[in-house]
Amino acid sequence: MKRIIVLLFGLFVYVQVLRAQEEDPATTEPVPPDVRVVISHLCHFKKPLQDPTDLDGDQYCDCDVHNSATGLPEVQIDCRRHRLGDDFWQDYEQLPQGTIRLDLSLNNLTVVPRLRGENLRYLNLGHNQITTVPDKAFANVSQLEELDLSSNLIATLTTDALGGLSKLRKLDLSGNRIGQIEVNAFSNALQLRHLILSNNSLGAFFNRTEADLYLRLGVTNRLEVLEMQRCNLTDINLASGVGLERALLGYNRIQQLTKLPKQLAHLDLSGTPIRSIPAKFLPHLLHLESLILQDMPILYTLEEYALYGLPRLSILNLQGSRNLSSIHPHVFGQNVVRNETDTELKRLILKGTNIRTLNATLKFAFENLRLLDIRGAPLRCDCQLRWLRELPNLMTLGICVKPNALREKRFGMVEPHQFQCRAEQFWIYTVFNVLLAILLIVLVSIGIFLIVRAIRPKPHVQMRMVGANSPYARVTIEPNRAEVL
Repeated sequence: MKRIIVLLFGLFVYVQVLRAQEEDPATTEPVPPDVRVVISHLCHFKKPLQDPTDLDGDQYCDCDVHNSATGLPEVQIDCRRHRLGDDFWQDYEQLPQGTIRLDLSLNNLTVVPRLRGENLRYLNLGHNQITTVPDKAFANVSQLEELDLSSNLIATLTTDALGGLSKLRKLDLSGNRIGQIEVNAFSNALQLRHLILSNNSLGAFFNRTEADLYLRLGVTNRLEVLEMQRCNLTDINLASGVGLERALLGYNRIQQLTKLPKQLAHLDLSGTPIRSIPAKFLPHLLHLESLILQDMPILYTLEEYALYGLPRLSILNLQGSRNLSSIHPHVFGQNVVRNETDTELKRLILKGTNIRTLNATLKFAFENLRLLDIRGAPLRCDCQLRWLRELPNLMTLGICVKPNALREKRFGMVEPHQFQCRAEQFWIYTVFNVLLAILLIVLVSIGIFLIVRAIRPKPHVQMRMVGANSPYARVTIEPNRAEVL
């Protein structure tokens, strides 16, 4: 009840102040010369900061009022697709008190509107036709934390374009025509944490001036996330970014990076024209946890020691690199094979690659692996992959292509003893045939021996020709009478 009374009293005072300002212009806040401040006509309130009137097809934007954690009203204004043009604004636009968010995207603006609002935190001017950002264009909304200028026609960013935005934390300039950035253009944004410059033709600018993003352009070490995808870059110097944690540099012409900050934790080089990952490709990145190499068009192999020196690497994503066909057994270095160094790899994505098999030596690098995604790869489920099936605590997603007996079967559903090679099967058949032949020879030999023994005469019987008139006859000589005879 007390809070409601305080709120009503504050609204009453606010209304009285507005009336007093209308009656006595001398009491109004001083404004810059030649500037006429107009009370905002973006929203229509039946009562001050209460019950906004939102009718389809009217001249007003969609306005919502919510109470903040402190009990004060907060206004959020949505003007998307309202067909607002430059003629909508009359000098400086005074935003309703308590406005924290304003979305002016998807309209017909060609210049940055001049706004006044001491509580504005989020401003979206994306998807318009803005061609330039005047110096200190946002000086009267100095509390901005997020500014979106994406998908416009901005060609140059001047030194003072961000003047007065000392609390800005996120800036999106993607999808423009920026080809030049003046010296110290980002120096006014002292709290900048997230900078998006993707889809701008900045390659020639950085190659021509050898610009250091930090030293020349005034980016502070507070920057944590940098997005510069599809900027036609061949190289970039980020060595001074001691606070940088995530760098998205994909779909550029980069083939080698040597000037990266040591504390970088996430690196995305997707779509770059790298044919093979050589030894120590990313040296000294001791804190790198995630490496994204998706859609590499001509990547064929990861060479020996290619991932050496990345002790904290836990996510390796090679999805869509359709020509990748081999991963060297010592890609993490021989120290891993010798069990002298452990790896932290937990997720390996090989989906859509040309990997057919993986060498058993990688078993030592896969000890902590929890997910292996090989879907879409032409897996040969033979004896060379049996070790992979036998790894504990590993979930493998993939479909066997060969041999024909296992075709279209899920890798995880095949039993370890079913992973066989033709050489193994031939050896088994050969041994079986040899044993069978030996057994047959033995049996035949035994049969012949028995037949011979059956027809052979007994040792104590002598066969002589004895006839009726033969002088020979069977004679038995007793031993005791031999001498008498």
